[in-house]
Amino acid sequence: MPQAAGSAPPSRTSPPGSIARDPDGDRLTSIWWQYGDADTYPGNVALTETSQARHRIAKFRVPQDAVPGQTIHLILQTTDNGSPALTSYQRVVLTVKG
Repeated sequence: MPQAAGSAPPSRTSPPGSIARDPDGDRLTSIWWQYGDADTYPGNVALTETSQARHRIAKFRVPQDAVPGQTIHLILQTTDNGSPALTSYQRVVLTVKG
């Protein structure tokens, strides 16, 4: 699974970006979700998703109780409408900074 990384302090809104293209030209459906099993931050983050042109964008605010050094893992899951439908995953790891 490809992976990207970043960092942000508590209370900061962080937008992990995404660009998804299908080489066959199939229609794509994407969703962002938190991979809590891999997080060192013990809580949940509220993701806000929007679409801009052909991009699926997620934003969230780093929780106030997040401690510097903790990580929050987000997954972008993209599925095409081909036959068979194929799914790809992109992980973004955010490390809380002070």
